[in-house]
Amino acid sequence: MNTGIATPLYRRDVIAHQDPLPPAPLLLRGRQRRWRLASLIAAVALPTVLAGAYLYGYADDQYVTEFRFSVRHEAPLRMDGTAGSALAATLVGGASPMAVINDSQIVVQYLKSQQIIDDIVAAGVDLDTIYARAGKDILAHLRPGAPVEERQRYWRRMVDPFFDMTTGIVSVQVRAFDPADARHVAETALRLAEELVNGMSRRSHDDVLAYAAKEVDTSHGRLTAAQETIAAYRNQHAVLFPELQATANTTVEGKVEDTLIEARTAYAAQLAQGVSADTMQMRMLSNRIAAMEAALRGVHGRLAQARTGSASDPSLASVMSQYDQLHLDEEIAAKVYERALMALQDARNAAVQQSVYLAAFVRPGLPQESTYPVRWRVMTETALLSFAGWCLLQLLYHGIRDHIG
Repeated sequence: MNTGIATPLYRRDVIAHQDPLPPAPLLLRGRQRRWRLASLIAAVALPTVLAGAYLYGYADDQYVTEFRFSVRHEAPLRMDGTAGSALAATLVGGASPMAVINDSQIVVQYLKSQQIIDDIVAAGVDLDTIYARAGKDILAHLRPGAPVEERQRYWRRMVDPFFDMTTGIVSVQVRAFDPADARHVAETALRLAEELVNGMSRRSHDDVLAYAAKEVDTSHGRLTAAQETIAAYRNQHAVLFPELQATANTTVEGKVEDTLIEARTAYAAQLAQGVSADTMQMRMLSNRIAAMEAALRGVHGRLAQARTGSASDPSLASVMSQYDQLHLDEEIAAKVYERALMALQDARNAAVQQSVYLAAFVRPGLPQESTYPVRWRVMTETALLSFAGWCLLQLLYHGIRDHIG
């Protein structure tokens, strides 16, 4: 029984004699999958296999040794703790954290520079024999006869210093293709770093010592000039110690004044008793009073008034005033000279005592196992980077195809 819609006879004949169509979209998708798989293998598997073949077949083992140190500052021995001069501040000021950081950074930069390469070669270490040896691993070795710029770049690959700001510790890793070579290069680098720090400390001490010696010479010259000036002043005014002379004159003045008062009192008493002023005794007493008054005026003149005779002769008071000024200058020069001598002794103590030094608490050892290259990690990184590059190329390809289509 026919339940469907009737199909015309000629239509059924056409359908019965028509050839089936091929599944073109399915074939295209299958071909694209095969090409995508082939490109994935070529882009990821091939670089990874090549990297593995190089790492396990040609790459040389690299041994790493490490040393650690810190730049220490110690305050030098002082003569006294009260000196506050700029020189004393220079001697003890190196213990600041900023000075430690600066000196540590100087050592780190030295370990990265071309200078240490030249110093190591000058010390007798043949870096070409250690790093530029002929072998199958041409990528890891230094090219023989390389220029200085290439040698420095290669050195920075094989020697890696790191300064920890929080602890002030410098860690240095040294690579080589032989354990003994790694330790030899590390020991030489550590020794040169110690010489660098010792040289900086020695130059600083020499500068401070030279400055202190110069200050001593300068202050001694000022003290000598002050002493010569005060000696010439004493000779000019014929007085050795104006203070003692003034004390003596004051004592004489007091005695003369006391005697004068007694004589005047006796003269007045005689007059009160009715004795005539024309008598021999009264004339003698009057002459004595006049002599003592003249002597008292002379003492006053020596103390505070100009002397009789030359008007250019100064009084003892002015002599004392100028002498006090010269004496003060001499005392100041003596104190400055004393401080300079103490500073010079501080500088000598600092020169004897090593106030800045490199304290290596981890010294280079002999490595037992190779650390580089880390083959599995390099292969994994190669595969991941290749896969990421392949994905990026796929995105670009499909984006361009969609844009064109």
